[in-house]
Amino acid sequence: MKTFLLSILSITTLLGSVGAWAETKNEVIEQYEIRSYDPQKSGLTDLVFEARIDNLTEILNKTQTFGKLVDVYFKIYWLSPAQYKVEVMGLPKGFQEVRDDLSALIKGKLEFIIPEKFSEKFKAYTLKAEPIADGKLIKAIDDSYTLAVPEVDLVFDNNGRLKTLQTKAAASSVKTEFFQTPKAWSNNKLVMDKVVSVSKQGIATNTVTNSIEYLTVGGMGFPSKVTVKNLSEATIPANGKEKEKKVKNETNTAIRFTKYEVNTGKASRFMTEGLRR
Repeated sequence: MKTFLLSILSITTLLGSVGAWAETKNEVIEQYEIRSYDPQKSGLTDLVFEARIDNLTEILNKTQTFGKLVDVYFKIYWLSPAQYKVEVMGLPKGFQEVRDDLSALIKGKLEFIIPEKFSEKFKAYTLKAEPIADGKLIKAIDDSYTLAVPEVDLVFDNNGRLKTLQTKAAASSVKTEFFQTPKAWSNNKLVMDKVVSVSKQGIATNTVTNSIEYLTVGGMGFPSKVTVKNLSEATIPANGKEKEKKVKNETNTAIRFTKYEVNTGKASRFMTEGLRR
């Protein structure tokens, strides 16, 4: 069931975990963090909302495992600074493994709603900056040789916007491109519009494009829809009489976010009640 759900929905996380930057600080990183939109800077401390993945209920019904499902969706509770809980609604009791798999799909998109502090992603790395033609390259290096990703390269343009982030590991690499613009509701802060990640491993290349649309609640901006396009490509080399073969597969889906409740205290009450169980 886990493989079935993940392969059909084709939703991946933005970056995954690239570790946490050593005591070295970098002014470009800090300025970018200041200029980036985060609803917490506008006073967000308690948030509840719902999320629905297009056609998820229909996909689950096709398995004929759960009976007749009407509406499978997610209820998310978030509490400052980084506590959250994802509840899967609409499934019969039980099926904990399926619930965990589905929750993982949504957790990978929470970065678009409550961004993690950018500088925190690289605490275990040493930073080395160097100028390039149209901006600045910052290399995050693992001098301890203990991290799964030994190097992360970040490119900022001349205006201080993050253009690309590339993780480099022994057998694979992931290059992510970022598209950001300020909005009327963001007080001139940069808001993420699109993220394109290209991962390469062996003969396979996978491209995931996340396009984000927004709505405002209480003067704060939150995603209303994330459209996810996943393109997998592989080139199989010629072998004997068999010619070189290119294999391509594309899947699309969307996640819709609704019913935002801002600073109502509901997330706090939910977390407290959960601890008492």
